[in-house]
Amino acid sequence: MVVSTMDSVESQNVTRPFVEAEREFIRLQAEGDHDGAVRCLESVLRQEQATVQEMPDTMLSTLFERLAIGYNTLGMKHLKDNHTEISCKFFEKAEALTDPANLHMNAESRLVLRAVTYNNMGCFYKSFGKLHTALQYLKKAQKIEEKSRGRSQNPAGTHLNLCALLSQMGKHTEALQHAGRALQLLEAAQGQSESQQLPDDGPIAQMEGSTNSESLICVAYFNMGAEYEHLRKTSEALCQYEKAYENCLQELGEEHPLSQQISNCLTQLKGKPKKKPAAAPAANS
Repeated sequence: MVVSTMDSVESQNVTRPFVEAEREFIRLQAEGDHDGAVRCLESVLRQEQATVQEMPDTMLSTLFERLAIGYNTLGMKHLKDNHTEISCKFFEKAEALTDPANLHMNAESRLVLRAVTYNNMGCFYKSFGKLHTALQYLKKAQKIEEKSRGRSQNPAGTHLNLCALLSQMGKHTEALQHAGRALQLLEAAQGQSESQQLPDDGPIAQMEGSTNSESLICVAYFNMGAEYEHLRKTSEALCQYEKAYENCLQELGEEHPLSQQISNCLTQLKGKPKKKPAAAPAANS
């Protein structure tokens, strides 16, 4: 089929408002104006609603993906500022946007962002003590990530969040399993990055609150130590704390709060062999 120059120009005219809105979104995000970035995309979708309805399903996928990222970013921002009602609204918007009914978003990208949203919602409900609700959302995120065949943002971070939550619920054996699984995933990812150059333009965005694999390896070892300590397995706890401390010194430095926390745990555990010190709480990703 031959596409005429007129058809091409018309297509460019139709998509121009969305292309410009995405560029503005990227600029505002880079400047830290996350509210403005989200308003920019919401505005073009309202103004061009009739056009959007006529477009092929995934033509605007990247715009919807960026909007889902924006909602999650704002949800976590307001959660950290203790604006829980506003935070909840943004997470609900992200959940609605990543619903299977939204055919405007590429299916794989939608699932990636669905898992990110569920993970952040898990952290949201955990933050004010709704542990069982938090667990439901984190399990949903885990289920999506396990089916994604490697295309997911931070499956290790999900396992670490599950570890911290289950530890808080007193389920230390299960928490330990999640910390161990997180470590496996992180070490596999680290090996992959050492064996090949990974592209910088990978899946959409890092999950809010996540960090690089080396730092998360420190957290995974630390959480395993904490869970072994809860389970009164002192020698295993010491071994994991020592690995965590060694990794922290290499990657984060001696002055980092996590390095200092692990050092204190080691000192306590080594200095009081007959008395079981209170185990440290497991850390989130």
